[in-house]
Order: sequence, then structure tokens, then C-alpha cells
Amino acid sequence: MNIIDSKAINALRLPLAIMVVAIHSYIAIEGWQYDSVASQGMGSNMAQFFMISIGHVLTHVAVPSFFLISGYLFFNNFGEGNKIVWRGKFTTRINTLIIPFILWILLYIVFSLILGYKTILSGGLIEWWESHGGLRMFWCSETWNLERVDVWGHPYIASSPILVPFWYMRDLIVCIAATPILYLLFNKKGVKVVKVFGVGLISFLYFTQTSLYIPGFSSLALFYFSMGSILSLWNKSLTDVFSHGKYLIWTCWVLLFVLQVFFNGHNTIIGNVTYPLYVFVGVWSLFAIAPRIAGWGGQNFSFFIFAFHIFVLPFVRSGVSMVITLITGETITNTIVFADKYPFLVMLEYCLIIAITVTICMGVYLIVRRFFPRFCKLLCGR
Repeated sequence: MNIIDSKAINALRLPLAIMVVAIHSYIAIEGWQYDSVASQGMGSNMAQFFMISIGHVLTHVAVPSFFLISGYLFFNNFGEGNKIVWRGKFTTRINTLIIPFILWILLYIVFSLILGYKTILSGGLIEWWESHGGLRMFWCSETWNLERVDVWGHPYIASSPILVPFWYMRDLIVCIAATPILYLLFNKKGVKVVKVFGVGLISFLYFTQTSLYIPGFSSLALFYFSMGSILSLWNKSLTDVFSHGKYLIWTCWVLLFVLQVFFNGHNTIIGNVTYPLYVFVGVWSLFAIAPRIAGWGGQNFSFFIFAFHIFVLPFVRSGVSMVITLITGETITNTIVFADKYPFLVMLEYCLIIAITVTICMGVYLIVRRFFPRFCKLLCGR
């Protein structure tokens, strides 16, 4: 990997982590119905339009970009792929992926136990454990998007461990486990017909959003991880590849961005159909501008922000809401009426939640790194 690619990847880590925080900070406005988007345009009001633009559209390139980077880095300096190289790659992923995955979920289970102690005292620990899925908390404890379907009309069910953002880590573990197959398919010495078939199959699954049903197996993760893997195996520079046709890609991104905002991302039928193409063009656009922001850094604490923000977010949301309640003298109800009356205040609330959450995460990271350096390294996979 050349220096420009390395700097570009490091520069993207922090913005991508903040994008994930923005996705989870989205404030739902009650009374705005997704199925009536045609009669309400780009949202019911300015606040809704603003939050949809960021939380449901702009930021959705974050996790696919992480998958692409992960695939690219796995096969970086891979050489001939002998046993020593494979052993080294998997050993490294145990430290950078498996151990943080387990530790963070254990921390979140303890955190949840502390927050829900009243329920546990009244109902019992075993009941709490079973109600959250038991051991499934480490793999598939939460589900959402039950109403979303692929092009075949099948449910495109999303799921995660009890620590919701770690669906990315879980799916990445599956992708890492599949790397021997990806290597056989896409290494430079492989059969061209097999490569074409592999790329075609993975692309078909992704752009049709075909549901793979099994938690941890997602067409999105497979597509972007494979894309990164292919570029790395073929010794291609990320920044060089994605710089091709960048002005056309940026133009397409603007058009698709407007379309996605109008149809609220994948939350409407039309938005869902065009969603994979928008994300693909968005990821391409992001890596096309990456060299321009190379040098920003942030890689040291970006993963900590990604992992820890869910711990902080509910308290920040409540705190910001209390402050706004004091300012307006009205209880925030997050309804159409309130958003129409105070659109800029709702927008400010959303931005403050993101900014304060990120700031707290960075502060906690610095404290943990200062007083518990070894534990911090384990949590951050270093």
C-alpha cells in the first residue's frame, strides 16, 4: 500500500466514525409518514429534511466504506499467500477484531445490567438474560427493518448483537472467515472466467439486496469487503482507482442524493430500490476526495468512538432535550407540531447530540488510555 492510500484511509476513519454516530442520533418526528412522502415532498418541514439528509442518506456510506477498507487491508502485503502469511493475518484479526468484539459486548451487557437493575431485581436475572436472547446477545439479539424487502419481495431483515453498531464487527468476522474463498476466486493467478463470475454474483446479490437470511451474512458486507479485497489482491491503489471518472461520479452522487432525500433513503419503496446504487456512488465519491483530506488523522480514537457512543448517546439525548425544554418552556414531544414551531431548535438539538457524544467519547478514550493503557489497547484492537 502506498503512502497516499495509507494517509487517505487514516484520514477517513474519524469522519466515518462520526457518521455512524449521526446515524444513531437521528431524531424521529412523529406524524411524518414515509408512505405519504409523495404528498409531503422532502419531509414535513425543514428539520425533518435536514435530519433525513444527514442521518438517513449522507452518512450511509460509512459502514460500507469500513468494509471496503477492511478487505483492502486484509490482503495488503499478502504476497504469495503462504501458510505463514495466512497464520499472521488470522492471528492479527484475533487481536484487532475478535477480542475487542467480545470485550465490548461484555461491557455493554454489564452496562445494561446496571441500568436495568430494577427490572432484574423484580423479575430475576435469568428472565432478563433470556428476554435479551441469552447467548444470542453476542450474535443476533436485535432485529429491525422488518418491513424492508429485497427485489424479490423477501424480508431484508437487519440484525445485530446487543451492542447494535457491532453488527458491522459481526459481519466482518464472517467476511474474514470467507477470505480463503475470496483468495481462490480473485487472486491474480486465478481463472478469468471464475473472477468474472465471482464479481458478477457478488454484485448481483448486492444491487438486488438479496436477503441471505442468516445473521452475519449480508450482501452489503460481502460486496464491499470483496471490492476492497480485489483491489488489494490486484495491487491497485484505492485513490488511483476511485479517482477515475470522479467528476461524473460526483454528478451522479448529487442527483442520487437528492433522490434519496426525497424518498427518505431505504425507508420507502423507490428509495429502497435505488439505495444500493446511491451507496456505491457515495463510497466511490468519498474515496475520490480522500486524498484531499489526507493528513487529518484520528485513527487512534475513531474505533473507540464507534464502539462507545451507544453507551453515551441516551444520556446525551436526554440532557440536550432537558436544556431545550428549559429554553422553550415546552416539553419536547418530537412531533410534527413541535418541529414546525421550532425547526432550527430541532436541527440544533440533532447537531448537539452528535457533537457532545463524540466529544465525550474522545474524552473517555483519553482517560482510559492515560490510566488503563493496556486495557485501552485491548478495547481498540492494538
